[in-house]
Amino acid sequence: MSTDLQHLLDALGDPSRPVQDETLESASDLDAAGLLTFQAVWSAWEPARKLEVLEHIGQMADENIELNFDRVNRLALADSEPRVRRRAIQNLWECEDPSLGERLAALVGGDPSAEVRATAAAGLGRFVYLGEVDEIDEQLLRQVKDRLLAAQREDQDAAVRLRSLESLGYSSRPEVVELIETAYLSGEEPRMQSALKAMARSASPAWEEAVVENLHHPAPGLRAEATRAAGELELRECVDDLIELTDDAIDDVRLAAIWSLAQIGGQAATEALTRLLETAEDEDEIALLEDGLDYIAFVDGTRDIPLFDLGAGDS
Repeated sequence: MSTDLQHLLDALGDPSRPVQDETLESASDLDAAGLLTFQAVWSAWEPARKLEVLEHIGQMADENIELNFDRVNRLALADSEPRVRRRAIQNLWECEDPSLGERLAALVGGDPSAEVRATAAAGLGRFVYLGEVDEIDEQLLRQVKDRLLAAQREDQDAAVRLRSLESLGYSSRPEVVELIETAYLSGEEPRMQSALKAMARSASPAWEEAVVENLHHPAPGLRAEATRAAGELELRECVDDLIELTDDAIDDVRLAAIWSLAQIGGQAATEALTRLLETAEDEDEIALLEDGLDYIAFVDGTRDIPLFDLGAGDS
């Protein structure tokens, strides 16, 4: 065991000592021997300490792409504390290892905690997407979809059913369309929000009318989901509405409108985001606007690249 890892484990073993990001870096990319050592110590910690560690490594991984704590997070998936399992799933949001898809599917079908099942169902969305673009094998894709469909129809917890529907939005299976329609037409706000999220993920223009209908809905949650869906589906006819929504009183709606305008692009969107940037004061909003304008410039720039016939004029 390395000196750095020993130093980390000694520090973490003392709950009176604060977690230090600098020492936690030694838990990145643990080899097999290091993971076994970490696991032996991990089992003795209190749940609060485990959560503290997971929260730190989750933030560190988001801020530094060179750090990888997937092995620690995978270890935490088997913890006896539901809050620890749930945080570990959240930390693994970028992991595309097929074995994780299998593990999340098992959690959706059998974890005793509804919160863990719901978080796992949300995490399976990326595996549905990966399957639809042929990045994972058909057997795993079928396993994931079957598990989500079963959970959407049978789980006793509403949040599990909703997260399952949202993840199924990426699926091309025909029965998913009916599930989305049923949720949308229910008139129940949480179900309608999940339906709008699933519509956005479907990449299908068939949902355009439903999205447009909710852009100015009095319920902020529905307004926000419809606003994001307009961007996901690149509904160009919604640009004027989205520009109006950048002045919405609800932060989630306003930020969703900024993001969606960037996804759609074009001159009107560019001018609107530029005007907003000139007066923006919040750092996060400024960053979102700058990223959006950079994205529009990149996408519009690639559209302008001429496609030359490389075979012409070479003689």
